[in-house]
Amino acid sequence: MSMSQRAQIRGEIRRRADHHLAQDRLLVDYYRIRRRVSFPLPVTRMDMLRMPIDMDMQAGMAYPWATWLTWDLEERIHCLGWAGHHLEDSAARRTVARDLLALARWPTWRQYDKPDLSLGHCARTLVTAHTRWPWLAPSVRREIARAFTRMLDDNLPLCDRYFGAWSRKEDILALADPRIALHNIPIIGTVGLALAAHAICHPAAAHLDRRLHMIYGALLDLLERGFTEGLAYDGYILDFVAMWLEELPERERQPIVDHPRFLQFFEESCLLSAPGDAVQVAELSDVEPLRMPFHLTAHAKCLALRADPRLRWYLDRCDLRAMRCEALAEMLAAPSKPIIRSVAAGATDAHYALVLRSGWETRDLAVAMSCTTSSMHHMHDDDGSIVIGTAGSWLIADPGYQQYLKKKEREFTIGLDAHNAPVINGVAQNAKACTRTALERTGGTCRAELDLTACYPADLGMTRVTRTVWLSGRDLVVVADRVVGANVSSVRYHWHAHPDAAWWWEDGAAMIRLGDTALWVQCPGTAVSDADITRLPGSRGHLSLRAQLPGADGIHWWIFSIGAKRLAVVRSARAVRIDGRRFEL
Repeated sequence: MSMSQRAQIRGEIRRRADHHLAQDRLLVDYYRIRRRVSFPLPVTRMDMLRMPIDMDMQAGMAYPWATWLTWDLEERIHCLGWAGHHLEDSAARRTVARDLLALARWPTWRQYDKPDLSLGHCARTLVTAHTRWPWLAPSVRREIARAFTRMLDDNLPLCDRYFGAWSRKEDILALADPRIALHNIPIIGTVGLALAAHAICHPAAAHLDRRLHMIYGALLDLLERGFTEGLAYDGYILDFVAMWLEELPERERQPIVDHPRFLQFFEESCLLSAPGDAVQVAELSDVEPLRMPFHLTAHAKCLALRADPRLRWYLDRCDLRAMRCEALAEMLAAPSKPIIRSVAAGATDAHYALVLRSGWETRDLAVAMSCTTSSMHHMHDDDGSIVIGTAGSWLIADPGYQQYLKKKEREFTIGLDAHNAPVINGVAQNAKACTRTALERTGGTCRAELDLTACYPADLGMTRVTRTVWLSGRDLVVVADRVVGANVSSVRYHWHAHPDAAWWWEDGAAMIRLGDTALWVQCPGTAVSDADITRLPGSRGHLSLRAQLPGADGIHWWIFSIGAKRLAVVRSARAVRIDGRRFEL
């Protein structure tokens, strides 16, 4: 890392520390339910709020108030603590010591009757202070150590109760449905316990290490079968696991670090980033680039674990302002690695998506298509849905999250109109069961294809549903949907634009405008107009092109072009020609 990069990171830590030093309240944004709360500092307990909300959670499960609280408290403490460490800021050291003492004295650090996210974050926050900030006063360190003992006494029985049915990774691999063993919440809570145990050399450390080897080893093996929670949650787990791996002797760490799938979560992040802005990852399924950047922290931690120069290349392309302070500290501490020119573009496999891209810079173009068979709930029934990106943004977008409230916004995020695969006879997909049939590059054109037939209900009677996507150069994306069935009466589309984009329409085509970039949308044989542009109920700003196509059974073409107002299209039954470029099924 150059001196200028180090100066930029230190400057960003300085900026954040100054902000937190000026605060007497901790602002917590419960953005998924539209609530904001200002907690007095220091925060002395886990406050379970009683604000009335209409939830759609698991039966008997209270809203996870503690999660967002501990996310923001951890970030505050890290900003102050790393400013105290790297900048030797005495005011930051005094303030963070006060906050740490308050956290160490909380009556409990979990919300649920199992290892959970708030437990993981509280443990990790205290472990970071205890093990990495040698300037912390001995009295504060002793209080934190006492907190670890209470934490382990309280939570080890719950951890054993939750994971006790499995003693080997093969037990998890043999489960018909491994979700219960591999969900992010209990894994992260358990990693927090292991970190606390290591910090005070607790005898339970070895037991917890074996358990995490079992869990994460099973998860890595299951990636071969398509298991995933999407990059936001895959990276969230790795963010904790990577810190735990750093605590292990090399001989215990290497079986995980050397696993052929260990870097899959990095590949998800990197390959799904928008041209010109590495932080803006494609919001397919439950992914929020700015609200959940834990995957970036995970990759920063992996700089010290795996000598892969792609990690540094990707992180150097990320906006420091979007990264959590823990990631900034890891980048400062990481050893220098060789820098590569770039990761390969073209037709690439991002594991739960296929990505076609001309390159990585602002002027480049990329299209990502969801293709998951994972049973995890954070993965939506959105196979075949695409996002199209250039100039640092995804102009054709997807809601990218799952609203918890039983409101119209929930329908917008996971309902009938949430994605852009075809809605057939008023029916959307109800299964993640696609088959990949093509991923290739020929000259300047990339192509990907999915068979989506099994994604739709069997009683719909579909003979074949496929989506083929081409990317040509830096200006053109072509989509062909083959919809074949005995009783197809209608095919409907919903193309969501970036929430900040504006629309125009002209000569049967629509235009999405964001900044200086224009993306024209055409459906050969069907004119679209302003009457087709709508804001669906529950939208967070997205305007959508809603199109009902005539002649439902057959092949439906969509043309997306950058810059040019319209492209001449000559169409036959199975092919289109656009400015001399031919696309054929």
